[in-house]
Amino acid sequence: SSMAAPELAQTEPEGIDGVRMTWFNWPRTKVEASKCVIPIAASIQPIRPHVDLKILPYPPLRCKACSAVLNPFCRVDFTACIWICPFCFQRNHFPQHYSSMSQTNLPAELYPNFTSIEFSISNYQSSLIGPAVSQSPIYLFVLDTCMIEEELNFAKSALKRAIGMLPDTAMVGFISYGTQVQVHELGFSEMAKVYVLRGSKDISKDQVLEHLGLGSSVGRRVVPSGLQKGGGPSPLAASASPNMGINRFLLPASECEYALSSLLDELVTDQWPVAPGNRASRCTGVALTVAAGLLGASAAGTGGRIIALVGGPCTEGPGAVVS
Repeated sequence: SSMAAPELAQTEPEGIDGVRMTWFNWPRTKVEASKCVIPIAASIQPIRPHVDLKILPYPPLRCKACSAVLNPFCRVDFTACIWICPFCFQRNHFPQHYSSMSQTNLPAELYPNFTSIEFSISNYQSSLIGPAVSQSPIYLFVLDTCMIEEELNFAKSALKRAIGMLPDTAMVGFISYGTQVQVHELGFSEMAKVYVLRGSKDISKDQVLEHLGLGSSVGRRVVPSGLQKGGGPSPLAASASPNMGINRFLLPASECEYALSSLLDELVTDQWPVAPGNRASRCTGVALTVAAGLLGASAAGTGGRIIALVGGPCTEGPGAVVS
């Protein structure tokens, strides 16, 4: 077994798909699932480079109901030129240029070993589905402050460099956390305003939005705050209302770079007392829930990414892995 160890260290379980799971086998029943000591989870690298990754010079074929992409797990009727989406079971017709395919002449998307494929699209923006594709991407930075001062200073300087490299129109948000979660308002530079949420208690997306003053998801979509129910707000006012609130937390990089740089200069390590011999209280689970809630409140269809800079294991609240 000592000889096999180096070989095991070199293997890449993520393979071509960039997927690693906590279990290799999926439980067949609820009882089996409840017996899993470690929760079922997947770590996915959607842009993982790989020598065997097939690159296709045309846009993907999408399901007309759920926008899922044609893949080897779809059921195909070659005679009728129909494919069935494995996610929503919608029947989709193949376009004309797929008509020559057969069981022995498959398009690359249906090859069993091509479970991951890269599409090289010349005019990417126009090929996307939905009206919100032209909107700027969102980068939401989540910084752990439960670390020594030297490490935190390195993280802060790296963060400043990263923000300077983003496109001016990219939307930026910032959350710091330790024992509690702090959501920073970047759109109010005159006075630093922070929303603090407890890190020991699980929190739903709707509760996140309520705490941040963004209202319930239903209220944000239908009736803007300050209007009477019988007032009949215009659709334009209703759709603009949530963004007016979210723009306190998400601002274009060009507008918030100075405010964020000043905020980082003043940010210190988590000040909550830690008993001797104990780890600091780090509520990573709640911090990521808050970040996901904030992204969910932004415009639908916009590309977004949470960049979490985490200095150690979660020890507080949901997701805690050590005492």
